[in-house]
Amino acid sequence: MRPSPLVVAVLDELPTQQLAVLRAQLPLADVRQARLDRTSLASARWILTRAEPVDTAVLNAAMDLDGVIGLGADTGTIDELACAARRVKVYSISSPALETVAEHTVMLILMLFKRYQEASRRLRDGLVAGNVQPALTTQQAYAYNWVGLERFEGLAGQTIGLVGLGVIGSRTARLLRSFDVDVAYTKRTRLSAQQELSIGVRFLALPDLLAQSRCVSLHNRFTEETDEMIGEREFALMRPGSFFVNTARGRLVDEKALSAALESGRLAGAALDVFRYEPLPKDSPLLRAPNLILTPHVGGIPLAEAQLIEVREAARVIEREAA
Repeated sequence: MRPSPLVVAVLDELPTQQLAVLRAQLPLADVRQARLDRTSLASARWILTRAEPVDTAVLNAAMDLDGVIGLGADTGTIDELACAARRVKVYSISSPALETVAEHTVMLILMLFKRYQEASRRLRDGLVAGNVQPALTTQQAYAYNWVGLERFEGLAGQTIGLVGLGVIGSRTARLLRSFDVDVAYTKRTRLSAQQELSIGVRFLALPDLLAQSRCVSLHNRFTEETDEMIGEREFALMRPGSFFVNTARGRLVDEKALSAALESGRLAGAALDVFRYEPLPKDSPLLRAPNLILTPHVGGIPLAEAQLIEVREAARVIEREAA
């Protein structure tokens, strides 16, 4: 074990609260803002970066380095080959904001399959099927489905199709696999067989994915090429009575075509966290579309909270490696 002090150089100018958390979790470390004082790299054993590059020049200035930690999983700013040549460890702390978008996606999928909106509406409206009277419940006696919901389903055995499989899509796939879901995906460049096996997904071309999936969830990035990539043609290819979810970007979807698919009953339901215009205009047809769950772009937790979690995780890595 090396003697103290343990110098941690932070390349980005972190907010005061994040620095305070880092110092509180590493009380024996000397945490320095290297962006303000580049000479601190000379004695640094750990470097933290969120956006600032860790290149050959930085590595040459930090000759006593044990490791580099990329906050927010942007390891593109870190020269990993140069680090490997110097036997410097590289760690990537993925953004919990991205992971919570995947959680939000799975929540919306569950709400659709369980017919949450209709069940909640009937309950609040006081609907009681069969005129069942309130009675004290026990382990054996209860009023199962007293609102008379015609259909609600579980996820096990269902095919969920993911359009796009980046960080959020991959996390969504792994979460869905815990429900024994058959997860299909499509993307421009297919994963290797080993990657597919690791994540637990199978590849389908987009038309086949739309036709085979009970629920389609959108995870592409928005570009001019992907503007309204899901529209009337794509909804027509989907199975009658299937579901659609979008937690990626609103402009990927033709919202008029989605509303029409819901109005016609082609889709049994849909859920959106993102929209072409945000906030959602008051005259949007989406507000009148049936069986549509809407959330106001809250899939990912706030950036400040996510970055605090990243800093805490980085501190745990340093504490563990320096022990």
